[in-house]
Amino acid sequence: MRAAVVGQGYVGVTGAVALAQQGHRVVGVEQDRERLACLRAGEPPEFEPGLIQQMTAVLRTGRLEFVEDLPDAMVADPLDVVMICVGAPPAADGTTNLSEVLAAVEEAAELVGDPLVVLRSTVPPGTSDMLLAEYPELRQRFVCNPEFLNRGDALDGWQAPARIVAGAHHPPAVDRLRDLYRSVSCPWVTSTPSTAEMIKYASNAFLATKISFANELARMCTGPELNIDHVVQGVGLDPRIGPALLQPGTGHGDSCLPVDTAALSHWAADLGVPTPLIDATVRAHAQQPAALLNLLRESVGGHLLGLDVAVLGVCHEPWNDDLRFAPGRALLALLQEQGAAVRVWDPGLTPDELRHLAPSATTHAALPSAVAGAHAALVLTEWPQAVEADWADLAARMREPRVVVDAKNCLPPVLLHQVPVDYRGIGNRRPMPEHAATDSVA
Repeated sequence: MRAAVVGQGYVGVTGAVALAQQGHRVVGVEQDRERLACLRAGEPPEFEPGLIQQMTAVLRTGRLEFVEDLPDAMVADPLDVVMICVGAPPAADGTTNLSEVLAAVEEAAELVGDPLVVLRSTVPPGTSDMLLAEYPELRQRFVCNPEFLNRGDALDGWQAPARIVAGAHHPPAVDRLRDLYRSVSCPWVTSTPSTAEMIKYASNAFLATKISFANELARMCTGPELNIDHVVQGVGLDPRIGPALLQPGTGHGDSCLPVDTAALSHWAADLGVPTPLIDATVRAHAQQPAALLNLLRESVGGHLLGLDVAVLGVCHEPWNDDLRFAPGRALLALLQEQGAAVRVWDPGLTPDELRHLAPSATTHAALPSAVAGAHAALVLTEWPQAVEADWADLAARMREPRVVVDAKNCLPPVLLHQVPVDYRGIGNRRPMPEHAATDSVA
């Protein structure tokens, strides 16, 4: 099939590459000329493991090209599919800004022929029906097909998804979508467009709740006989719950979970439907940076004024360079408000990017220089360089009280408790007594 993928952000560019790998002829549409130039040069503007290699491979086959406008995609041959992957960011009033989605659907409606229009963008329930009321000619060939991608394995998410959700008012439209995904084997959920939109929001709200729940568990697991690692491991092994995202840390800092959870809460409020659980998840996430700052403050004696604090990582995850909602940004601001002297290290960001995030902080290209002379280190990203570091050597470079706050619970606690630092994880991570540890799962 010949498909146009409109919008070459994180979802669109991984989708364009994946569809081309599956044998389709794909045209990526990107109106930002700087991003378009990068794409044409084989340089994806979004970081994703393996993306640049796979993009290079499909560009060589000729099955992938990039154009500036959707009508340009029709020059060579007709389109079978128009897949809309543009952004739908939060507006200032808490609603969703649908301007890019509206513009893309309007362009798709004006195309010659009858390409299947597939909406992948995340939008509030009822959006598809609103669009179809505006463009009734699309009703027979429109499918809402939300994405469920994870940063770090998005290409696998296209090639081997856990499920495909297809919301349509005309069953033959779903058959056409099945043809597009003919090389993918997974369960399908077919529904109305509004139900498909709700499935996306509900999934992300539940994942966000798991993260906030894990942080709440960690706050309870502070006694010497309670080990948070064992607790989340034991809970996550229940197949009804699962281990994914059941991990204490800085909160949900990607571009989806905080936005979609807040958007669902706002949408429900407009309907007059109370959502106390979802609202609590939103509040818990908003409070997590302050809770981490309190942990650091208590560890150094009650105040941060004049203390040198090394912030190790600003990115939410090593495989996620989207900083829009990274909790590290809030923590940098809070540290500086408290009068700490901040130095920052993050191997995934350039010195200019770090200086832009924290203008008054000092930036360091190497981990040892970042901690040298610091009173405390705050680990916000599970960079392998930090997880696998020689912490005995790093501790020797620090100044008293030599506090290490592991805000991701990513450092090996057994090793950290053997070096001369005051190690603090989220919840108690101290090694358990021998009789309690013998039966723990590796």
